Amino acid sequence: MASRRSSTIAIGDGAGEWFLGNAGPDLDAALRDCALLWPEPDGSTAPIHGVLLTDAELDHTLGLLSLRQAKELHVYGTATVRNLLSQCGLLPTLESYTVVHWHEVRPGERFTLHYRDGAASPLWAEPLEASSGRLPRYAHGAGPTSGAVIGYRITDERTARATVFLPSVAALDAGVVEELRETHLVLVDGSFWVDDEMHRHNRGTATARSMGHLPISGVDGSLRLLGQLTDAHIVYTHINNTNPILFEDSPERAFLANAGASIAHDGAEYEL
Repeated sequence: MASRRSSTIAIGDGAGEWFLGNAGPDLDAALRDCALLWPEPDGSTAPIHGVLLTDAELDHTLGLLSLRQAKELHVYGTATVRNLLSQCGLLPTLESYTVVHWHEVRPGERFTLHYRDGAASPLWAEPLEASSGRLPRYAHGAGPTSGAVIGYRITDERTARATVFLPSVAALDAGVVEELRETHLVLVDGSFWVDDEMHRHNRGTATARSMGHLPISGVDGSLRLLGQLTDAHIVYTHINNTNPILFEDSPERAFLANAGASIAHDGAEYEL
C-alpha cells in the first residue's frame, strides 16, 4: 500500500497556468514535486492563479498557509466556508501575510475562473451542493450549514469536456447523479468502503455517513449509483487509511476495477 497525500488537485488551462482544488496540509511537499507549478527562475509568483475550496476542513485548507508568500491569492469558496475559516483563525492569519481576494460562490451559479490580471481563462466552474449539515470539529455553536461542503464541475469551454471534483459527499441523490451525467471524469469521495468501517477497525463508533461520507459499497453506495454514468471515468479520492481499496491485492480493489472505476494516486494526470 503506497502512502498518499491529501486530496488536492491542480487544474491546468493547457497553457501553463493553474488553479488548485483545495490546499491540503502537505501542499508544500506536493508543489516541490511538481515542476509545472514552480515559478519561472526570474519570477516571484508561481503559475497558480487561485484556489477553489470545497469546505473548511483543515485537511483541505491548511495548505493555504504554504501560499502565504504570494503577492496576492485568489480564493473561491462559499460564505459559510469563509466564516468558518475566519472563526478558526486560518483566514486572518493568511491575510497577515498576503492580500487575499475572496470570491464567494454559490451552488448552482456558474462562474468563470480568472487569472490574476483579471483576464478570463477558458475554464468555468459550477459549485455543487454536497453538504450533510456537518460542520468541522472546530466549529463553535450552531450556525448555517448551507454551503458548508460543495463540489465543483469544471468545464473547458474549448472542448466542452468536464470534470467533477467531489472529495466529500454525504449523498448522491437522483438530482446530483443527473448533474454528473454529462461529465467525463468524476473525482469522488472514496473515504470509506462500508458505513461502519471505523467500528470494524476499532477506531470509534462514528459511521461514514455521520461524518459526511457516502460509503462506496452496498446497494445505496456510491459505486452502484455512479454506475449509471456510462460515459464518465470514476476515480476515487480522499481515501481513509482504513479503506481496503488501498491494498492492490484486496478483493475490494478488484471489485472496483471490475466496475470500471479506479483510485487516485499522487501525481496522476488526466487530460480532458
